[in-house]
Amino acid sequence: MAKNTTTTNSGSNHNMIANGTKIVGNITTDADVRFDGEIDGDITCQNKVIIGTTGVLTGNLTCINADIMGHIKGKIVVSELLSVKNTATIESDIHTKIISIEPGATFSGTCSMI
Repeated sequence: MAKNTTTTNSGSNHNMIANGTKIVGNITTDADVRFDGEIDGDITCQNKVIIGTTGVLTGNLTCINADIMGHIKGKIVVSELLSVKNTATIESDIHTKIISIEPGATFSGTCSMI
């Protein structure tokens, strides 16, 4: 399967990748985005990223703010607030300014507060 890159513009748009959808490739967006499906690639967002409880990211995440409820395996770089919910599983190195981890979340990796 060929890798693709998807780019969206900012505005009042909110992107959503539904459960049951699989994307292979990198995603770049200026708008908020929520993933409940599966992503095999990197995500670069100039706003907030939400990985829902059924969301799976195998790749790097770079964004301003993030709420993680699903599974991530890759490097995470969040310039402001990273919120890890109790259903999250993270196998990753994290670089963030502020982190909040709820009891019950699983985290394996390193965390640097920048």
